[in-house]
Formats: sequence, structure tokens, C-alpha cells
Amino acid sequence: MMQKTCTQCRQSFEITPDDLAFYEKVSPVFAGKKELIPPPTLCPDCRQQRRLAFRNERSLYHRKCDLTGRQIISMYTTGSPQKVYDQDAFWGDQWDPLAYGRSFDFSRPFFGQFHELFLKVPRISLINKDHENSEYCNFSLRNKNSYLLFTCYGCEDSFYCNRSQMSRSICDCANVESCELCYEVVDSDRCYHCQYLQNCSNCFDCFLGYNLRGCRDCFACYNLQNAQYCVGNVRYTKGKYEELVRQLRQDMKLVRKNFEERKREMPRKYMDAINTENCTGNAIINSRNARVCYEVIGVQDCAYVANATSMKDAVDVNNDDRSELVYEAVGSEANTMHCFNDICWFDHDILYCSLCFHCEHCFGCSGLKHKKYCILNKQYSKEEYEELVPRIIAHMRQTQEWGEFFPTKYSPFGYNETMAQDYYPLSQKEAEKRGWKWCADGEGQSYLGPEVTVPDTIEQSDESLCGKILRCTVSGKPYKIIPKEFAFYRQMGIPPPKKCFEQRMLERMALRNPRHLWKRTCMKCGKGIETTYAPERPETVYCESCYLSSVY
Repeated sequence: MMQKTCTQCRQSFEITPDDLAFYEKVSPVFAGKKELIPPPTLCPDCRQQRRLAFRNERSLYHRKCDLTGRQIISMYTTGSPQKVYDQDAFWGDQWDPLAYGRSFDFSRPFFGQFHELFLKVPRISLINKDHENSEYCNFSLRNKNSYLLFTCYGCEDSFYCNRSQMSRSICDCANVESCELCYEVVDSDRCYHCQYLQNCSNCFDCFLGYNLRGCRDCFACYNLQNAQYCVGNVRYTKGKYEELVRQLRQDMKLVRKNFEERKREMPRKYMDAINTENCTGNAIINSRNARVCYEVIGVQDCAYVANATSMKDAVDVNNDDRSELVYEAVGSEANTMHCFNDICWFDHDILYCSLCFHCEHCFGCSGLKHKKYCILNKQYSKEEYEELVPRIIAHMRQTQEWGEFFPTKYSPFGYNETMAQDYYPLSQKEAEKRGWKWCADGEGQSYLGPEVTVPDTIEQSDESLCGKILRCTVSGKPYKIIPKEFAFYRQMGIPPPKKCFEQRMLERMALRNPRHLWKRTCMKCGKGIETTYAPERPETVYCESCYLSSVY
């Protein structure tokens, strides 16, 4: 076991023999010689923070396409120095990324040269494929009639959701699958006409629930299976249940406060996992040998991976799908032998690339499609490529760049626009002190007209609310309600929100445990556990066997 001190936060961290074996396994080979990747200099948290600083999912802007001049929606601000092309323009053949190629300068560090190329090569405005009437979505695929969906797939008539798929008429949901007519539902699947659920499955007409399975007509319940007509985990007749629910709905603030207090008192399993073997982390499904992984499905032999599916042999990866032999990457899909890359799909044996698709054997490239043997967007022969890349790597060893992901200061986004701010929040002063960009948000300071009071019930509202600029009661940021959203609230009997969508999304994120493990003991049997519940938290945390015996 190797102990190191993080060069950023100065915390001690360990590198295991498995880590060292992986670095050797994924190290690239040129002309028969392996160029070994060294152990990391940053701890796992700082490495993840650095990767997430390159991922902006939710900050969207109006600007013009730098190729066509057409008004578009983009994750890059108008003042961003990058060229930004609309999706059709980016994928089209009106421009050639090799036109931006340049030779490597051995008198200068690599990252500075790559950043200069990065600023010149056009960026794609959004990642929003095969959508229908869903222009305001990012990192999403095949959504229809939807608005502000992020990392969502196959959703329809939905609003303000993230990491959700194959769902219809959902609003303010996160990590849900195959749900319909749901509001404020998190980490759940196959739920219909439900509100305020977390960790629930196959539920119907439930309101305020935690860890419900196969339940219907349940109100403010937790840890139930196949139950009906329950309030606060007490079973009633259908008539009595409906009467109680009508009464309780008169003071929902008190009901929710009491429910949260009772929820804190119930036993919690140390880890949310289904069908796993030798795994640590949280929210892991159908996986084996996943160490310190979060929100993953079908991964094997991985470590420090989050928001990924169907991966094998990967370390330090965020937001990936169907890749193998990957190290230090974010936003990628279906890659092999893939290290130090950002938003690259269907590639093999590429290093230090961004926005490259269907490429092989490329180093330090941006915006390439169906290319091979390129360095800094310049075309080489196979022989030239295999001779030059080892020389560049040797140079990067001298400049202490080899083995490091792109520096945060070279992110195209302000730190506060990125997923890094969600998991590692900083103030503007703290970010700028580290030399990282910050996106100034002047929206909240501009004049919005007379103040509008958002009604407490949908019955007190009408469609005229959709034409007004509202101000978030927490952040003070302006927001609006679109007509389809208002129709959803009316259909569900939900009062219009008094908080902006960004604030609501942050509050949903706060329902989930942090991506950090603490060594503790089961509070019933004393068995050692690793859990995302910090020792100072009030919940009662059990190992799996004690949890199952106490709940079921």
C-alpha cells in the first residue's frame, strides 16, 4: 500500500496494489514500448472535482452559432472565447477540424498548447441527440416535448429532471426510470401518479414515501412492501384512509416536517446496493468488484467511478457508458484504451482529447471525427505518430503533466456552472483564488417589474402566471413557469413552485448521501462497515443482515 499527500488539499490518501496494477494495464504502447502512467498526485476527491469542472449540464444560454449566425441554445455563454457551433453545424461537413492542426512545440508545456487548440476548434453547443420539441435539454437523448432535462433518455412531456429515463409526464424528478405522472420523485422506478418519494419501486398513488415496494394508496410511509391504504405506516380502511388524507393535506408543511423527523429515526442500510459482489460506495446495481463507486449499473473491476453503466476496468471516471480500460475521463461513451479525455465517444486508444468521435490513435486533439494518428489535430502517418508521441510523453514527464487530467483553469466553463460546484461548492472568492474561472450571473440584479406573489394553491392560480417573471424565495434568482408545466401542476393538484428550478434541483441532490465513505460499525451488531452516513449523523445505520431482520 502506497501513502501519498494530495498536492491540492494536502490530505493523505492511499494507492492500492490494485490501483498500481491498473495504471500499468492501461498504459499506452507505442512501437512495442509501454509508456507507464504514474500514480496520481491528487486524492480521489480532488481528481473527481477536476474532472467535474469540465462538465456543465444545467447552465444554458442564448447565443449565436459562430458558423451560421443562427440564434441557438448553448452551454457556453455569449462571452465565452470558444467558437460554438449548433449541433447540426458541428456534425456537418462545412468545416474541417484538421485545418486547426499545429506542430508540437517542445519548448513549451503540453497543456498550454492544447488549450490554445481547444480555444480555436469549434465546440458543440449542446449534447442533445434525436429530440423532438425538446431544445432546452443537455446531455440527453430521444426526449419529446420536454423542457430542461439533463442526462435524460427517452422521456416525454417532462420538465426539470436529471438522470431519468423512459418516463412520461414527470416533473422535478431525479434518477427515475419508467415512471409516469410523478412529481419530486428521486431514485425510484415504475411509479405512477406519485409525489415526494425516494428509493421506491412499483408504487401507485403514493404521497410522501421512503423505501416503498409494490405499494399503492400510501401516505407518509416508509419501509413497506405490498401495502395499501396506509398513513404513517398504519393500515386503514379505504374510506378512513381517504378521510385522513383529506385532513392531512390541509397542512402539508407540518405533515412533511413530521415525516422527515420519523424518517430520520428509522434504521438505514449502510449501503444501497442490489445484486452486487465485493462493492463499496452507494447506489450500485448488478456490479462486481466496484470500489468507491456511486450511481453505477453493471460495472466490473472499477474504482472511483460515478454515474456509469456497463463499464469494465475503469478508474477515475464520471458519466460514462459501455467503455473498457478507461482512466481519468468524463462524459464518454463506448471507448476502449481511453485516458485523460473529455466528451469522447466510440474511440480507441486516444489520449488527452476532447470532443473526438469514432477516432483511433490520437493524442491531444479536439473536435475530430473518424480520424487516426493525429496529434494536436495534425495528421501523421502511423510511423510518425508512434515515434513522436513517446517524445511528447517524455517532455510531459519533465513538465510534470503526464498522468494528470486537464487543469481546472483550462475548463471552458466557470466553476459555478459545472458539476464540480454541486459536489465541491466554492465561493467566487475561493474559486478565483485557485485561478479558476467564475461565471458572473447578473440576472438576479436586473429589474423584473413588479413583484409577483406565487399563490399557495393551484386553485388560486391561472395561466396568466406563465407570462410573469417570478423570483426564487431562496436564491432570489428569476424563474418562470411555462404553460405545459402549469398544465401539469393543475392535473396533479400541485401548487406552483416558489423556488427556481436550480434551487429545487439542489434540494433534491441534498436528499442523497455524499460521495464519501466513513468507516463505522453497525449500530446493532457492531460489525465493521463502510458507509456514506457520516458518524455524526443522527440516523441509525445497520449492516445488511441487521437491516433486513429489523425492517422485513
